[in-house]
Amino acid sequence: MRAVLVEPNPLIADALGRQLGMGKIRYDRQDWAGLEELLRDQGADGLGYDAIVLGSVDDPARCVAALRAHQVGAAILCLLDRRCVATTVELLHAGADDVLVKPVVSAEVRARIEVARRRSRGLLSNAVRVGQLTVFLDGRDPEVAGERLRLSQREHAILGVLAAHHRRVVSKEHIYDEVYGLSGADPLDKVIDVYICKLRKKIAEATGGARYIETVYGRGYKFEAPPEHEEAVPAAATATAARRFPAIPFAASGLHPGCLVAAE
Repeated sequence: MRAVLVEPNPLIADALGRQLGMGKIRYDRQDWAGLEELLRDQGADGLGYDAIVLGSVDDPARCVAALRAHQVGAAILCLLDRRCVATTVELLHAGADDVLVKPVVSAEVRARIEVARRRSRGLLSNAVRVGQLTVFLDGRDPEVAGERLRLSQREHAILGVLAAHHRRVVSKEHIYDEVYGLSGADPLDKVIDVYICKLRKKIAEATGGARYIETVYGRGYKFEAPPEHEEAVPAAATATAARRFPAIPFAASGLHPGCLVAAE
């Protein structure tokens, strides 16, 4: 996980940096002007950060609003010197994902960032069900048809990254960053391949030979259920849902078009 820390006070920045490091979050230090310059030069997609941690900046709500105006999708975590309900509400309305009061603890910072990222991916819980597999993102081993699938710590971490990006291609570099907290250097290039191979073998043994992890050559890996394990919704269940939740004409719904969000 990568973050950018915006904190002008060097002593506070060092203390916050230690907490981020203890939470296995790689971070860069930037002042607000430097972050704005990065946004102008590289755009939101070019930043490459999972989270932005805003400390004692001038007018933090304006900073948050500016980040969202630039289409920054990273989790924004704001840190306050003391509890203030009005400021917290203002920051959340501006687009912040969460607000904490300093001093902060590494485990809580990482957990809150992970929750924000999970929401941004459309994951509403710590469990991701894919075919016969249920992958837990809170440290528990996955289950296959209710039976525990025992994995090593690294195997579990890698499967968690893939499950969080279900049906999307995940690069090796991203997996390195999430699991090891460092960039994909050449000497480690085969490490992920080895763990992927072990995961495939264990999942295949537990699911009767099914292949859940595909290699997308030149890009990375994709985790999804094979066609024979995809669960189809029974026609009767669909009909029942239609009776319970009949379609409502949009004009009669009372909703503004801006309230609709398309699921990815």
